[in-house]
Amino acid sequence: MSFCDRCGSLYKVEEASGAAAAIAVEGLVARCTGCNRCENVRAAFDKGIRESFSTSDTFLFKYGIEPMNPDGSKFGAVKDVTRERAVVDEKCPKCSHKGLNFYTMQLRSVDEGQTVFYECPKCGHTFSQNN
Repeated sequence: MSFCDRCGSLYKVEEASGAAAAIAVEGLVARCTGCNRCENVRAAFDKGIRESFSTSDTFLFKYGIEPMNPDGSKFGAVKDVTRERAVVDEKCPKCSHKGLNFYTMQLRSVDEGQTVFYECPKCGHTFSQNN
Protein backbone atom coordinates (compact mmCIF):
# COMPACT_ATOMS: atom_id res chain seq x y z
CA MET A 1 0.00 0.00 0.00
CA SER A 2 1.37 3.41 -0.92
CA PHE A 3 0.18 6.98 -0.54
CA CYS A 4 0.50 10.02 -2.78
CA ASP A 5 3.12 12.55 -1.70
CA ARG A 6 0.96 15.43 -2.92
CA CYS A 7 -2.47 14.75 -1.37
CA GLY A 8 -2.06 11.63 0.81
CA SER A 9 -4.60 9.45 -1.03
CA LEU A 10 -3.96 5.81 -1.99
CA TYR A 11 -2.32 4.84 -5.25
CA LYS A 12 -4.03 2.25 -7.43
CA VAL A 13 -2.22 0.24 -10.09
CA GLU A 14 -3.63 0.40 -13.61
CA GLU A 15 -2.62 -0.10 -17.20
CA ALA A 16 -0.71 2.81 -18.68
CA SER A 17 -2.24 4.78 -21.50
CA GLY A 18 -1.46 8.03 -23.31
CA ALA A 19 1.28 10.17 -21.75
CA ALA A 20 1.54 7.83 -18.73
CA ALA A 21 2.99 5.09 -20.98
CA ALA A 22 6.34 6.91 -20.90
CA ILE A 23 6.82 6.16 -17.18
CA ALA A 24 5.17 2.72 -17.15
CA VAL A 25 6.91 -0.37 -15.84
CA GLU A 26 5.73 -3.50 -17.67
CA GLY A 27 2.75 -1.48 -18.92
CA LEU A 28 1.59 -0.45 -15.43
CA VAL A 29 1.51 2.87 -13.58
CA ALA A 30 0.41 3.94 -10.10
CA ARG A 31 -2.39 6.53 -10.25
CA CYS A 32 -3.51 8.52 -7.21
CA THR A 33 -7.20 8.10 -6.37
CA GLY A 34 -7.39 11.66 -5.05
CA CYS A 35 -5.50 14.02 -7.35
CA ASN A 36 -5.06 11.67 -10.36
CA ARG A 37 -1.26 12.02 -10.21
CA CYS A 38 0.53 9.33 -12.18
CA GLU A 39 3.81 7.79 -11.00
CA ASN A 40 6.14 4.95 -11.91
CA VAL A 41 4.98 1.77 -10.08
CA ARG A 42 8.39 1.03 -8.58
CA ALA A 43 8.85 4.62 -7.42
CA ALA A 44 5.40 4.65 -5.84
CA PHE A 45 5.69 1.33 -3.99
CA ASP A 46 9.41 1.10 -3.19
CA LYS A 47 9.37 3.94 -0.69
CA GLY A 48 9.66 1.71 2.36
CA ILE A 49 8.26 2.63 5.74
CA ARG A 50 8.11 6.33 6.42
CA GLU A 51 6.12 8.81 8.43
CA SER A 52 3.83 11.20 6.64
CA PHE A 53 2.17 14.26 8.08
CA SER A 54 -0.76 16.06 6.58
CA THR A 55 -0.72 19.85 6.51
CA SER A 56 -3.58 22.25 6.02
CA ASP A 57 -2.40 22.79 2.42
CA THR A 58 -2.52 19.08 1.55
CA PHE A 59 -5.88 18.69 3.29
CA LEU A 60 -7.39 21.62 1.38
CA PHE A 61 -5.96 20.30 -1.91
CA LYS A 62 -7.16 16.74 -1.29
CA TYR A 63 -10.75 17.71 -0.61
CA GLY A 64 -10.92 20.67 -3.01
CA ILE A 65 -11.74 23.10 -0.21
CA GLU A 66 -11.24 26.82 -0.72
CA PRO A 67 -10.28 28.57 2.55
CA MET A 68 -12.93 30.95 3.89
CA ASN A 69 -13.03 33.53 6.67
CA PRO A 70 -15.50 33.03 9.55
CA ASP A 71 -17.79 35.66 8.00
CA GLY A 72 -18.06 33.63 4.77
CA SER A 73 -15.80 35.82 2.62
CA LYS A 74 -12.92 34.28 0.69
CA PHE A 75 -9.60 33.93 2.54
CA GLY A 76 -7.26 36.80 1.63
CA ALA A 77 -10.04 38.96 0.23
CA VAL A 78 -9.95 42.63 1.17
CA LYS A 79 -12.72 43.41 3.60
CA ASP A 80 -14.67 46.64 3.64
CA VAL A 81 -14.05 48.03 7.12
CA THR A 82 -16.44 50.97 6.89
CA ARG A 83 -19.37 50.58 9.22
CA GLU A 84 -22.83 52.03 9.30
CA ARG A 85 -22.91 54.32 12.32
CA ALA A 86 -25.81 55.86 14.15
CA VAL A 87 -26.53 59.55 13.57
CA VAL A 88 -27.27 62.07 16.30
CA ASP A 89 -28.89 65.46 15.68
CA GLU A 90 -25.96 67.58 17.00
CA LYS A 91 -23.80 70.29 15.39
CA CYS A 92 -20.14 69.83 14.53
CA PRO A 93 -18.03 72.23 16.68
CA LYS A 94 -15.69 72.83 13.72
CA CYS A 95 -17.98 73.37 10.67
CA SER A 96 -21.46 73.58 12.31
CA HIS A 97 -22.81 70.73 10.13
CA LYS A 98 -25.90 69.23 11.75
CA GLY A 99 -25.92 65.43 12.02
CA LEU A 100 -22.91 63.63 13.51
CA ASN A 101 -22.07 59.93 13.28
CA PHE A 102 -21.37 58.37 16.66
CA TYR A 103 -20.34 55.13 18.37
CA THR A 104 -19.54 54.16 21.95
CA MET A 105 -16.77 52.18 23.61
CA GLN A 106 -16.15 51.09 27.19
CA LEU A 107 -12.65 52.50 27.80
CA ARG A 108 -12.81 53.01 31.55
CA SER A 109 -13.77 50.67 34.39
CA VAL A 110 -17.12 48.90 34.29
CA ASP A 111 -18.71 51.07 36.98
CA GLU A 112 -18.11 54.23 34.90
CA GLY A 113 -19.97 55.30 31.77
CA GLN A 114 -18.99 54.67 28.18
CA THR A 115 -16.99 57.06 25.99
CA VAL A 116 -18.97 58.43 23.04
CA PHE A 117 -17.03 59.18 19.85
CA TYR A 118 -18.47 61.64 17.32
CA GLU A 119 -17.42 62.11 13.69
CA CYS A 120 -18.59 64.77 11.27
CA PRO A 121 -19.42 63.28 7.84
CA LYS A 122 -18.80 66.67 6.17
CA CYS A 123 -15.38 67.77 7.49
CA GLY A 124 -14.16 64.54 9.16
CA HIS A 125 -13.64 66.21 12.56
CA THR A 126 -13.69 63.68 15.43
CA PHE A 127 -14.06 64.23 19.15
CA SER A 128 -15.12 62.25 22.21
CA GLN A 129 -17.20 62.79 25.32
CA ASN A 130 -17.16 60.79 28.55
CA ASN A 131 -20.61 59.91 29.92
